[in-house]
Amino acid sequence: MLLDRLYIEAFRNIKTVSLTGFGNTNLFYGENGSGKTSILEAIYTLSAARSFRTHKWRSLISHGEIAFTVSGSVINAAGVETKLGVRRALQEASAFVRVDGQTVKTASSLAQLLPIQVIDSATFSLLEGAPEKRRQLMDWLVFHVEPQRFLPIWQRYGKALQHRNALLRQQNASVSEELVYWTREVATAGDEINTLRESLFSAFVPVVMEVYGTINEQSSQPVEINLSYHPGWDRETSLRERLESSLDRDLELGYTRDGPHRADIRARAAGKPALEVLSRGQLKSLIASFRVGQAKLLRQYGINSVVLVDDLPAELDDSRRRALCRILSQLGLQVFYTSIEQDDLASCFEEQPKRFHVKHGQVIPHA
Repeated sequence: MLLDRLYIEAFRNIKTVSLTGFGNTNLFYGENGSGKTSILEAIYTLSAARSFRTHKWRSLISHGEIAFTVSGSVINAAGVETKLGVRRALQEASAFVRVDGQTVKTASSLAQLLPIQVIDSATFSLLEGAPEKRRQLMDWLVFHVEPQRFLPIWQRYGKALQHRNALLRQQNASVSEELVYWTREVATAGDEINTLRESLFSAFVPVVMEVYGTINEQSSQPVEINLSYHPGWDRETSLRERLESSLDRDLELGYTRDGPHRADIRARAAGKPALEVLSRGQLKSLIASFRVGQAKLLRQYGINSVVLVDDLPAELDDSRRRALCRILSQLGLQVFYTSIEQDDLASCFEEQPKRFHVKHGQVIPHA
């Protein structure tokens, strides 16, 4: 999938921008605060109907405006064009999403048509942050490989978990037939989610390790790294057995402690937590390998991601930057980079990128 056209209106500090002529490698450069990261943010919004930088969507609307609009078109491998659009207004409860002129109820349709990977400063805190971020990384991958299976199961699990938690907060919940029913639902849907995650994780790990090795090939001594997936409960028991045996504890807590909503990905190096062993450069390159590994694995399923790379010079040293960019180029993916100076990434590109100068919210393509 390739992004072919992009229109942005009243988004952050961008008043109106209309862009075409993107290549496989694209570079937006300009001073801090010029709006180059906002361009990437708008592209992401076209895929997810939300920002990758903030949950406060009102801050996306330009000062003094009542709504923002992001629209564009994507072209698949067969050359078929699909038009996408997202509008969000101050007085509206949710985003207005359209695909080929038709209103759709959820943003999942956008995500399937425009899969996006983001590598930015927040990405590099992935292993330091809460497990939720690592679960999202795994679920993004499962969603794109198994969209027809994963989304209904995830919705079913969320509904069952909500009902079970509500019952746990009620008096006499332990003898409720409803609690028995929703416990069974949580266990059944949870097992299905875990099966999908574990299947993809087993394919994901060797790809991540291959990318990590390539990025660090010229930079550091090899360190043995182990990645493991933890489902959110003790593997020695089934989820249903765990939920039933821990009922008294859950009643005391007022919520369900065990299940795929507590899953995590853990990284160890030389037998210790990776955060304690790896250098900053090694750690950042490992986390970047998670994102690139996702894109590479999806490529094996015939799914091409669009990759957004924000301010890479600030995150990785020159040799690692070159290796990362080379991998993305060899995968044949469409990539959008940002940097302050147009030559900051010059050593990374094997061929000249499409350049766009961003200044005061305006974008000037190079001839």
